[in-house]
Amino acid sequence: CGVTCYCCEEHQEMDWRGIHEKICLLLPPLRSPAPVIGSEHERDLRQQTLQTSRRALIDLTRNEASKFLVAGQFELAIPGALQALRFSLDVHGEGAVEIVPAYLLLAEANLGLGRYRQAEEFLSMANWSVLKNPDCSNALRSKLHRNFGKLYASQGRFDKALKQLANDVFYSSVEIGPEHIDTAGGYYH
Repeated sequence: CGVTCYCCEEHQEMDWRGIHEKICLLLPPLRSPAPVIGSEHERDLRQQTLQTSRRALIDLTRNEASKFLVAGQFELAIPGALQALRFSLDVHGEGAVEIVPAYLLLAEANLGLGRYRQAEEFLSMANWSVLKNPDCSNALRSKLHRNFGKLYASQGRFDKALKQLANDVFYSSVEIGPEHIDTAGGYYH
């Protein structure tokens, strides 16, 4: 597509396999400058079309990153999660609660790769967005605390992990009930 630049062939191949082959043809219209459009109505229509495309790409890139996480291919999950973050920032802006799922995907991928410092940075950014948005869902708060719990358990910081996983169970229980299968993850990590 000639739109994305890479520092080396390895990163280009990783991005291609991770997400780029699925979105390559969709990127040029989003990243190229807008053509001169006559009326204000035409400009608004183009902007609405671009926003709709970006929202669809957020879903696609998050789904692809999630598939790689489930398959244990953490390195391949990162390109999709990064694209999801870029599109989420374009659509929702810095600090919006809608960018949290992309941060959580990046944190999970880095946890899987043993990159704890990077995982903690992404979780901290997600936490900042959650704190800025008091109307954030309990389901999202649960996922955030579960990932903090997994991070701290991986680092051997078990007291902190226990507290985070307890928060996970609390928020999950409020959202869907204490005996729901999705709540069980907090009990067993």
